[in-house]
Parts: sequence; structure tokens; C-alpha cells
Amino acid sequence: MSAHSGSQLGLNLSTPTADSTPVSFAETLGQEYLSLEAGGERKSGGLYLTPAAIAEFMADCYSYSERHMCALDPGSGAGILSAAVCEAVSKSNFVTSLHVDAYETDAVMANLTHRVLAFSQDWLRQRGIALTFNVMREDFLLERAADHREASRGSYDLVISNPPYFKLARDDPRATVMEGQPNIYAAFMALSAELLSQSGMLVYLVPRSFASGSYFKRFRETFFQRVAPVAIHLFESRKDVFKNQAVLQENLVITGRRRSNGKDDAENRRVLVSHSDAAHDLADRRILAVGMDTVLDPASVNSDLSIPVCQEDLELIQAVRAWPDTLHSLGLEVSTGPVVPFRTEPFLLWDGDSQLAAPLLWMHNVRPMRASWPSRAAGKPQWFRAAPESMKLLVKDSTYVLLRRFTAKEEKRRLVAAPLFRGSLDADVLGLENHVNYIH
Repeated sequence: MSAHSGSQLGLNLSTPTADSTPVSFAETLGQEYLSLEAGGERKSGGLYLTPAAIAEFMADCYSYSERHMCALDPGSGAGILSAAVCEAVSKSNFVTSLHVDAYETDAVMANLTHRVLAFSQDWLRQRGIALTFNVMREDFLLERAADHREASRGSYDLVISNPPYFKLARDDPRATVMEGQPNIYAAFMALSAELLSQSGMLVYLVPRSFASGSYFKRFRETFFQRVAPVAIHLFESRKDVFKNQAVLQENLVITGRRRSNGKDDAENRRVLVSHSDAAHDLADRRILAVGMDTVLDPASVNSDLSIPVCQEDLELIQAVRAWPDTLHSLGLEVSTGPVVPFRTEPFLLWDGDSQLAAPLLWMHNVRPMRASWPSRAAGKPQWFRAAPESMKLLVKDSTYVLLRRFTAKEEKRRLVAAPLFRGSLDADVLGLENHVNYIH
């Protein structure tokens, strides 16, 4: 393990107490790391530390039915997921030995993972279980996707991870070795699926964004060919999962089992879908058992992942899938408004006195079943300069259905749409801001 010590990097590390468990020790070290100044040794690269309650929940998603078990923790952070696996192993009646491989590129974090696993080794020894481990300060994707590592694939009973989240540039070597995966967390999931043993399982804490849309279509196609979902847990709060870490996104925990020769095993034909607000109410999570074909529609051209959390969701899914047509079969397309404000500031206008002023519609102009323009309620410019150099960002006056791309979870309407009829704004061209979708 080629990490520097915490003291060398300015971090005064706690030592375990008599009451420490692997998870509590990892949590303490992680919190000490987070206390560093943001401009100092705080971790870069899109990795956020897993709360203890979620780490324990994720570790409990596995069955622990082997005598000798091998686990992988890519992007280990402070080692709390590996620690949670160690605690879960101690409660099992089967596992007598555990091997953990952990990958972490950050020097301080790799050192924390090593300390946590060294403590866990002694902690498990006292309980009659042998733990061996390797902490590699290597890039997981570059190290394990290389051709010369091909022989090591298919060796892990469990892969458990809270991976980093950020978009991969096309020329990033990690995007190259992972065949153009769009985000690093999807690349982690795709490679982990290849590293599973014949009956191995993965448990991942990731954003929900991979579940639908064309951006992640290729990932879903390849991932779900290798892995059958067993359980999905959705966190409804966008801000409380990673408290004090400035994260605002919808997250989920997905548990999947490697498919046998591309087919579903009988036990994988049902998927347990649960949801909670965040970590604090995991014990009271609501659970719904659904068929595999409900979450993965065999007829879906986009390989979308549906996540129904209640009976009403199931009824909606069934209703939509029963529709005989799609937008494409009706000759329609859906597009995103081309005006990105911070890139087009010279063309934004606060008044429409100029003959070159075209109407500009934002999300706040889209009300349920009506377009309200102009509207200064949100303090946004309501016109856009229709100059020769900006015409490519405008759409011709026509009849559209406008949709807000986002709505707050607290809003009664999750889908807000409005018709915009040709000629209603008395203009030849229109500006549609990037947070507005339009059907045309």
C-alpha cells in the first residue's frame, strides 16, 4: 500500500477505543478527514463519504453464504463499506475467511482504508474469522480494465461501492478503456459487473440519473445484460443522503446478481423495490415486490429502468406501456431548448422594444396547461436578440407542447406541460431556455 501516513499529510488520526467497531472507526476517521479546510487536503474527484447507516444497509444486502469470501471495494474512501462488510460477516453463520481488495487513488483516503482494515483484521480475529486485504493506491478503471488483467476477471463474490461521480471527457484514458462510458460512476458499475464471480453480487450507491434517457442508454444495455437487479432502494431526499457534503441529487442503492449465461435465474425474477427519505428512516422503509419485467421492460427500445415504489406507480407504468403509440410513431420529436443563458448573455434582453427582440420562455413561463409570457416573476429576461449570429439558437414560430425539465419533489404536479400555439406570441421566431423541453 503506497499511501503516505496521515501525520505526513497534516491529519491527526484517532485510534480505536475499546468500544470501537469497524464501522464506527471508519466513520470517525472519515469525519476527521471532512473537517479539513476545503482548500487543503479535502478530496477532489467527485467522491463523497458514505454515511454509516447506509454503509450497514448496503452490506446487509448480501447473503454471506460462502465459507471463503472475496470482496471488492473500488473507490473505498475511508473504508466504511469494507468495514460494514466485516461487521456483516461477523454476524453470519457461514463465512470463516474474508479477503478484501480496496482501490483508492487519494493518498490520505488510502491510508484511512488501510487503518480501518487493519483494525477490522484484529476485530474479526477475536471472532474466529480470518481477514486478509490489499489496499491499492491505483486507478481502479485503468488497473482492472487493462488487457493483461483479463485473467483476474470473475473472481469476486461481492463488489460494494459508492463510486466517484463526474462526467468523463472523451479523451480521458478511463473513457477509452471503458469504451466511452459517459460518467465515471457508470464505468465503475460496468467494470464491476465483469469482475463478479459466477453467482456474485454487486451493491452500488449511485445517482438515479443512469436509469433513463439516451445519455446512459448504452451503459444500461451492457450492464443489464450482465447483471439482473435483485433489489433497488430509492432515497427520496436529494440533500440529506450525504449531509454536510454539498450534494443535491436523487440517489439509490442497486443490488444486482450476475446473470448465468445471459439468462435470469429463478430467484432473480422478482425485484424488491423500497424507498425512504434518507438514512434516518431506513429501518421504516416501504417495500414493494415487483416482477423483473416491470423494472426492465423487454419492449423498451431505450432499456430504461423503472422504479415503482407504490401501487399507483405500478398502475401508471401499466397504463403508459399499454399505449399503442410513441412520440416517434406519431411523427413527433422532443428536444431541449437551445438557449443556455450563461453562454448567450450578450443576446439576453430585458425589454422588447427592439425589432430584433424575440420572445424567450423559461421554466417559470410554463404553467400547467398554459404558457404565461411575458412574466417577470422570476426576474429573468423575457426577450432574446434575433441577430444573424444567434438565429441557430431560436426555433420558428409553430405549435409546440412545452414541458419543464425539472419540478420540485414537493410539487403536486411532477410533470408540468403547456401548449404553445402558432401565432400566439406574434413573433416569427422564439427562444426556449435550456430547462424547457418542447415536443414538435
